[in-house]
Order: sequence, then structure tokens, then C-alpha cells
Amino acid sequence: LKHTPRNPCAHLSSRTTINLPFAKMADLVQPTKPGTGYWLWLSDNRAAITKELGTGKAPVVAKHAGEKWKALPAAEKKPYEDKAAQAKKEYDSKMAEFLAAGGTKNKRKMKEPKDGKRGAKKARAEARKASGMPKKPPSAYFQFMKENQEAIRKEVGAGKPASAVGALGGQKWKAMTAAQKKPYEDKVAELKAEYLKALEEWKNTGGDDEDQDQDEDGDEEEQ
Repeated sequence: LKHTPRNPCAHLSSRTTINLPFAKMADLVQPTKPGTGYWLWLSDNRAAITKELGTGKAPVVAKHAGEKWKALPAAEKKPYEDKAAQAKKEYDSKMAEFLAAGGTKNKRKMKEPKDGKRGAKKARAEARKASGMPKKPPSAYFQFMKENQEAIRKEVGAGKPASAVGALGGQKWKAMTAAQKKPYEDKVAELKAEYLKALEEWKNTGGDDEDQDQDEDGDEEEQ
């Protein structure tokens, strides 16, 4: 007689669930990051702002909303900021549990508005500004360009494109010695310390820097 191997799971019903490690990992869902006080306020007022402007274009709405938010008295902002701070605490707790269970934290990019990449970039910049998020300081190279741009522009000559100014500035920066670069690096280090302090204070009020886009000056590569 031919021997048929016994199925070790034959005694289990079709409804029995087997808890396997990979199945458990697949069930992990990253917590959704809450909005800042500004975003909560905008969510409540977007329809009214859109109606007031007569357009739903992201850059236009973001700019106008930012101006309104800045003009709001602290007492009117407080309910939104308190709600955002509480939501941030709950999010941090859930995220800690998610990571402890083996989850991997992934950054999620903001959905790009229909206006296109340029409109999306402008909308994000307006949103960051309106939310009170501190602006990241520039790199040492950009600090050098900021202080020497006019002199370099004159050296390049009138009528030349901005790219020519950037190209010459990049060449000059690369040719500088470490001692010549140091004043700019020291200045940036000082600005960065102030930025990190301001950023921590902002995050404590419910802000979150995960959505900070890499299109800011300080994040661009040196020439």
C-alpha cells in the first residue's frame, strides 16, 4: 500500500487562524500623523476661504489662509493648538507601539495639487510659513553666496543669466581654503543652533517637521 503523509494541520477547521510572524507584520499599519494647529483651523475654514476668494487654487488659498491665521488672536488659536498638541501626544504613543512591534517608519509626501509642481511647491512653502515652522538655515555655501552675490554678479557682467552667477560662485567656493570658509561655517552653525531651539519649541506646541520639503535653500546641494 502507498503511504500518504499525514497533514499536520488536518485537525484544524477552515476557520482556524494560524498566527505566523509574517502575517503579524502584514497587519501593522503606520499611525496617521495629525495636523498642526494651523491645519486643523484650515480644515474648519477652507470652504469659507475658498468661497471668499472665489477660487480653490492651492497657492492662493494657502497664502490667504496664512495671513488670516497670523492675524488671529492667541486666544482663538489656542483651541486648535491644544487639540493639535494632544493629537501629537497620542500619535507619538501609537508610533512608539508601532515601531516596538517591528514596524518601519516611512515619511509620506504631501499630495501634489492639480496646479502642478510649481504651485505645489509654493503651497507647501506658504503652509510651512503659516504654521509658524522655523525656516531651516542655509548651508555655508549659500551663506557665502548671500554675502557675496552682488560682487560676483558684477564680475560676471550685466545681461548674464543667474546660472552664470551661481556657476562662478560655486567655482570660487570650491577654490577657497578651509580657513576662508570657516567664518561662513561658524555663522551657519550659530544659525542652526537657533533654528533647532526654535524648532523644538514649535514642535512642543503641536508642530511636526516630517513634512518639511527638501526644496528649501538650506537643503540644496552646493555648487
